[in-house]
Amino acid sequence: MFDFNTFLNARPRPLVMGIVNATGDSFSEGACSAPETALDRALRLLDDGADVLDIGGESTRPGAEVIDPATEIARILPVIEGVRRARPGAVISIDTRKSEVAAAALEKGVQIVNDVAMLRWDPRLAAVAAAAGAALVLSHSRGTPQTMRDPAFCEYGDDVVDAVIAELDRARRHALEAGMTEEGLIYDPGIGFAKTPAQDWELLRRVDEFHRLGAVLVGMSRKSFLGVFLEQPEPAARLGGTIAAALFLAEREVEILRVHDVRQVCDALRVRRELL
Repeated sequence: MFDFNTFLNARPRPLVMGIVNATGDSFSEGACSAPETALDRALRLLDDGADVLDIGGESTRPGAEVIDPATEIARILPVIEGVRRARPGAVISIDTRKSEVAAAALEKGVQIVNDVAMLRWDPRLAAVAAAAGAALVLSHSRGTPQTMRDPAFCEYGDDVVDAVIAELDRARRHALEAGMTEEGLIYDPGIGFAKTPAQDWELLRRVDEFHRLGAVLVGMSRKSFLGVFLEQPEPAARLGGTIAAALFLAEREVEILRVHDVRQVCDALRVRRELL
């Protein structure tokens, strides 16, 4: 069983989760996210200071198509196996919404399941994670990658933060019923998933409220709300905004930051800690 709290408390917070896309069509990396080069990227992110690797084989960018579990498994297993051979002690998360993919990854020693669909796509995923003793990230979303930008999915009433927390809490109850423990659950407000840029900013400003649920993970790296604000259409050029958001989230005691630019974010966090 993976003791997430012991892992979390053994190093300075926030932990940095490095994004390893093995999809070929990442929103921020495009063809550079090819499965064939994912292992090299994963090992480089560990060298850059990543506390966790988040390995995914299916893009969930807006408009992305669903792929079958077999294809997703074929993309991620060589990466996981390669990391395990080269860095046996690495902590690995599998970014998937499918229980079959999670089960295959967990058999290879993955310790965390990161479900961007908040158990809506495949409710069995919680039981699979629980049976393996893995931690589970519940990431808020609505709709699918094909539909999440429909304005109807961005309607949250008077308070987007309260609405997102309430929906995450429903997923939390399902996960507990499936055998997960409170200590093994992590909550992600789902920046950019069925949210307008204004809603993304509000979720970040009030991110500390998500600690009502438990440990918090935020994936804000290179996302479109930064692009809109900075008038920067190229995702890879949004590093400055990503670092500024990371420092703000560190002040709000967010437990995990999910980022592309691991070395730069780690450097910024180290400087911040030196100045405190």
